[in-house]
Amino acid sequence: HTHTQNTHTHTHTHVTQPPPRHTMSIVSLLLAPTLGYVDRGILKLDNTTFDKIIDGSRAVIVRFDKEYAYGDEHDAWKDFAKKVGESSASLLSCDVGVSEYGDKDNADIAERFSIKTDDFPQYRLWLKGSGSDKSPVVYSGEKKSDAFLRFVQEKAGVWIGLPGQVKELDAIAKKFGTAADKTGLVAEAKALGMSDEAAKYYLKVMDKAAADGGFISKETARLQKMIDDGSVKPAKKEQFGRRLNVLSSFA
Repeated sequence: HTHTQNTHTHTHTHVTQPPPRHTMSIVSLLLAPTLGYVDRGILKLDNTTFDKIIDGSRAVIVRFDKEYAYGDEHDAWKDFAKKVGESSASLLSCDVGVSEYGDKDNADIAERFSIKTDDFPQYRLWLKGSGSDKSPVVYSGEKKSDAFLRFVQEKAGVWIGLPGQVKELDAIAKKFGTAADKTGLVAEAKALGMSDEAAKYYLKVMDKAAADGGFISKETARLQKMIDDGSVKPAKKEQFGRRLNVLSSFA
């Protein structure tokens, strides 16, 4: 019995021993480049650069999160930032990584905007013309790449291009809601002579929305409901997603 106990204690101490130092340094060497360079299109801010970058010269969207974020929401944000970075949109995607230990780096910035660590990740958009002293637009949608893209295109007026969207038709769609002469805009859209699936859907939406002012919101709700329905096939969901992207241009 005593013997077993000793072995047990022995095994136990062995498990809690830290790995040899040389292993740790190799691990940190391997990790260092990945931590620094994988996030294409993301600018990391701290309390010395925050106010300099958010100076109103362009739109800036900021994620407040714990210092080393990971998981699906993080991947969605990375995908979004990469798309924005590779587009010609005048928009910066930034990270404020808040450390919960030690010096609590950047906790002061989160506090300044009343963001609690329990609510991470949080997203705030400063529009062009608004410096960091102005209140940002709070994002409260789904933490998915396309949802972020729809949000910034709608609120910041930048064009990145989501699946299904066509830049020339988007420009017409943006004017559609407030236009007095909707038939004139439909004619302008038809004159572009595009006939692919995406273009056909824009024209269909314009025809319906010209006849029924509530069409956009009803159709958006209907498609969202289908996307959330577990029995709808993935290919169909993708098609509905492209259509939602088009509808967001009319918002």
